[in-house]
Amino acid sequence: MGATMQVLRGFMLLLWGVLLVITVVDPSQVDGNAAVMTAVVAGVYAVKFGWRALSARLGVNRCYLCADGVAVTDRFGRVRDSVAWSEVTGVRQTAVAGLVAGFHRVEISRSRPNTPFWRPAPPLWFVAPGIKSPLVRALLEEGRRSGALQ
Repeated sequence: MGATMQVLRGFMLLLWGVLLVITVVDPSQVDGNAAVMTAVVAGVYAVKFGWRALSARLGVNRCYLCADGVAVTDRFGRVRDSVAWSEVTGVRQTAVAGLVAGFHRVEISRSRPNTPFWRPAPPLWFVAPGIKSPLVRALLEEGRRSGALQ
């Protein structure tokens, strides 16, 4: 979803550049096209950077590493899921590197003592942005230190 929005913002900037070139060719279009499009571009980027600052302040969509385990929050800053290191049976990591973005998808498999064998506990998963994410490195080091991972 984030990569799609980034591509759409890029197309919007491209359209804005085309409108500015048209405005240079025909200056009477400043009020009709260029001013409105400039306001739209400024509004979209203001919302993007405003949401980024607000979500960082509220602790939204975060992964917290603790000595006892891992906790992941949702869009509203509440704990979505957590797992203790004693329940971890494995970690599966998928790295994706593309032209637009790169990220890691981490899936932590777990076993719960009171869960029937035919219905395994659902894995905890999260997405860490960046090709060389310090979060993934810290997660693996903390898992090895606690003895949950080899």
